[in-house]
Amino acid sequence: MFRSNSFAMRSSLFILLLALLLSTHSEGAKPMAPKELGEFLGPVSPKKVEWTKTVGSDFDAYYGRALPPLSGTVNIHIGGWPHFKRDAKSTTVAGRLGMFPVTWHRKGAPDGTISQEAVLNLYELWKVDIWLEAKRQSDIDGMIAIVSRLPTFTQKPKPISSQ
Repeated sequence: MFRSNSFAMRSSLFILLLALLLSTHSEGAKPMAPKELGEFLGPVSPKKVEWTKTVGSDFDAYYGRALPPLSGTVNIHIGGWPHFKRDAKSTTVAGRLGMFPVTWHRKGAPDGTISQEAVLNLYELWKVDIWLEAKRQSDIDGMIAIVSRLPTFTQKPKPISSQ
């Protein structure tokens, strides 16, 4: 699958910043075990987006590749430090991610790739940085519709047990 220079650069920058910030070991991106994938997806079909997960010392990062008929990628970073920096050339669009209101920052690259990113507080515990890339806005909208149904964005977090 063709990856845009913009995506490769963003991915490289994201990984570098995380490595510098955390300077601790994190597992590489791995497919999720069936039980974990089921809990992450909730009612969402695993045939919509193919997911991998990276676990760090204070974050979880999910990388999704849309499956046909959609095309594109979605990245979700859940942790204490989002990497988001607003690009002055981006336009803002009000929207939702599940039950959360968000402000999307959208921009286009010279190769036609559309990027859309938002940051939100997840119950004041964590921050979520989500960014998507695709050649068509309809693919980004389709991926947002899928991600909006994930339990992370539709349910309050489970209480931490003392056990």
